[in-house]
Amino acid sequence: MLYIIATPIGNLGDISIRAKEVLEKVDYLLCEDTRNTGQFLKLLNLSNSPKLISFYDEVEEQKIPEVIKLLESGVEVGLVSDAGTPIISDPGFKLVRKCRQLGYLMTSIPGPSALIDALVLSGLPSGRFSYLGFLPKRDGERKKILEQYKQIDGAKIVYESPFRINKLVEEIAKVYGETTNIAICRELTKKFEEVITGTAVEVSQEINKRTIKGEIVVVFC
Repeated sequence: MLYIIATPIGNLGDISIRAKEVLEKVDYLLCEDTRNTGQFLKLLNLSNSPKLISFYDEVEEQKIPEVIKLLESGVEVGLVSDAGTPIISDPGFKLVRKCRQLGYLMTSIPGPSALIDALVLSGLPSGRFSYLGFLPKRDGERKKILEQYKQIDGAKIVYESPFRINKLVEEIAKVYGETTNIAICRELTKKFEEVITGTAVEVSQEINKRTIKGEIVVVFC
């Protein structure tokens, strides 16, 4: 059985009862960074000590046969990312697809997701939304994607680096207009959680006054 386990995005208290129960019984745990996951398990004070297997984007494909062998042997395998729900801009899609093809049992243990948390806090319409993930670093490619989604109704959600946040807001203003509403959500669920809202022009002026740090989710509509 493969368990896809959502973990907290910043606040340890957001771990679900069901997630802890599953972590207590899995034999192997696939994770992006074994050090980060090891520390996380220690903080949970679990009695179980699953074997950690490094499972990140660059090695996912080559690790799939190893995981399939484990599932064939009947052991319990869990999949976590460094934070939040696995597969959403994190490793795991190829593994899940392969397990579906081969007919292996799997289930998802739902929980925290930064994109949903940001949408809820943004104050922007949430009936329809599009998740764009991490945009390409090249200006032309980023602009192309932004323009493609301009024709789609609803809020747009982007994960962005603090080093490129100013550039992204400027690009949104150019493609969607200066009066486009934006919410910059950073350090969600953590001590210094902050949501900066306003038009593209207002938000640009605000974030240009200071250095924006931490993990950022941008919602605009």
